[in-house]
Formats: sequence, structure tokens, C-alpha cells
Amino acid sequence: MPRLSTILGVSLLLSGACTESRRGEKDAGAELGLTPLPPMPIDAATEVHANQEPDAPVTSDASVVVDPSRLQEARALIPAPLLYGEWRPVMGAWVDYEVISHEHLARVRISLVGETKRKDGTTLYQLELNNETVPPSLVVLWLRGGEHPFVERLAVSMPPHAPLSIPVDLHIDQPELRGFPTKEQDMEVRQGLFAGKVRMRAYARDGKTPVVVMSTERVPLLGVKSVRDPETTWTVTATGTGAKPSLDMVPIAIPRVPGQ
Repeated sequence: MPRLSTILGVSLLLSGACTESRRGEKDAGAELGLTPLPPMPIDAATEVHANQEPDAPVTSDASVVVDPSRLQEARALIPAPLLYGEWRPVMGAWVDYEVISHEHLARVRISLVGETKRKDGTTLYQLELNNETVPPSLVVLWLRGGEHPFVERLAVSMPPHAPLSIPVDLHIDQPELRGFPTKEQDMEVRQGLFAGKVRMRAYARDGKTPVVVMSTERVPLLGVKSVRDPETTWTVTATGTGAKPSLDMVPIAIPRVPGQ
């Protein structure tokens, strides 16, 4: 996982900070209750393209560990709904999220647009995040499916620049990135999209930062209705099917560096 200036750009894209700040949008988001969590106590308890592999398979297992000095860098590479969700791939499915980060409101569509079987029997998926930025931007993740999904590479496309891809080599449920689980319970949501029973899970990141996740199987792909922490909130606004790839050229691939 190399230290690249590109990572800063990825972090901004995924958090929505690249979106133009508009007072009206901020107010509208607040009216909908889409606000980051305040401080709170923690309980003690394709083509690349679907038919072309962006990189050679990487040997990985549950022993992958992120150095504490790189936790923030690593979290910037996995979108929160993917990090805290349960991967249930359905080709063409998409989920729209509104993302609030400080005074910025962004809209991000997460879509599964490609899959290919490898010779070793594993499946490689192409997941795209279309960000309504000005100009539009695209983040693409290639992950190997299974019970313990693994993100192999990530690409960023911001026209007119050529897309660039970097190695990631992280599990989507990397425990040190998620944080320590502190609470879990069923809750009833009485109104809004996906009203009904949801599962609330709380985590403490780095021993103090609270993260609250609302999950339901009614949300496709990831099962995540919302993710909230003191800085950023992701909330589902719509779902659907029929998604197609947006990436229209092979990214420039930065190779893995031994020891990184």
C-alpha cells in the first residue's frame, strides 16, 4: 500500500470533500437529518473492463495487517459502506448515497459493473463509485469475492486526465480499519427509505472515535443503510439495477513496491 499523493485525492473523493459546497444543499441535508454524529460515549463492552484483469492475483489471507501509522491512509482507500457492509454481489445492482462531510454534500452511486472468473477459480469484481463532482469523477475498485473479500487495486478517473490505478491489498472487513465493536442491537425505523427492522452496530476506531452503522438486507450489494462518524455520514437515497461500466479506458497501473 504505497504512500502516494494520489491517496489524498482518493480520500477527498470518497468523503465528498471534492464536491462544490452549496449552502442550499447543506441546509437540505440537515433537514433530512443527514448530519454527522456528534461526540458520543462508547459502551464499555467489464472491460478494465470485466474481461480484462487489472493485475495478477495476489496471495492474501486473514493475516494481512495494517501498521498503526497507516490506518488513516488505509481507511481512505475503502469506502465506508464497503468497509462496514456485507458483500453480496449482484451484477448491475447500484446504490445511491448522500455523503455529508463537514459543510459539503456529495452524491455517490456505488455500482457492480463487472465480474470475471480467473483460472484459479476465484471471481474478480469491478465496483465503481460515480461521484457527482465538478468535473465528474470516478473511483473503481477491483475485489476478489468470497467469504473474506479482498480489494486488489483502486483506480481514480478525473477527465481529462488519464485514469491511474494503485495497489490496495486490503480485506474489505479489515478489523483494524473498522474499529473495535462496542454495541449491536435490532432497531425499528418507522419512516423513510427502507423503514422497518434494521441492525445497529457501533464501533470505536483507534480506541475513541465512534462509528454507528445501520444495516438491512433490503439494501443491495452491501446491506448498509447508513454509516455515521463525527466527520462523515453516508445515507442511502435510492437503489436499482441495470448499471453499466463508466470506466472507458485502461488505467495507468502503478506497480506494487516490495515492502509497501
